[in-house]
Amino acid sequence: MIRQLKSTDRSNFIYYCQNRDSASDFYVTKNNRRIFLNNPKVAKGVFNDCIKHSEKCYIKEENGLIVAILLIIGYKDKDERKYLKVLSHNKKDVKDLFSYLIWQNLPSNIFVKIHKNNTNFGIYDERNNRFNLTYSIKKSGFRVIAIREREILLKKEDFVYKRR
Repeated sequence: MIRQLKSTDRSNFIYYCQNRDSASDFYVTKNNRRIFLNNPKVAKGVFNDCIKHSEKCYIKEENGLIVAILLIIGYKDKDERKYLKVLSHNKKDVKDLFSYLIWQNLPSNIFVKIHKNNTNFGIYDERNNRFNLTYSIKKSGFRVIAIREREILLKKEDFVYKRR
């Protein structure tokens, strides 16, 4: 089941963040430094931001335990750029979260930064310097806008109807 994070999910959220994959892209940036959420204090602070300061966070649960987290940050800071962060251990959970996102009222211009070796989002073709997104992420409206040394930047824009 996918739903928005609630205040009763605190210990489950912190526990799940502590046991993340070491190659994960799940971090927040403060003062131009990456802070990973495997530190319980950082995870607690992010959780409080989600609950009290209207940061958006969606979780996927199975048997009462969190199996995937999707976090949209940038609301608290009133930042122009909203970043989407995903913590999941498999492609199916990422697909489910992005399918759920299609139906949410999200702001335009959301960005996602992922490592090139993160296969939950797609496959990086080193020879052609291309990143082939998975179908569920393309369907959600995300497009590759930049390929950097170690990261890929995706962007979702509002859908605009064109008149013929």
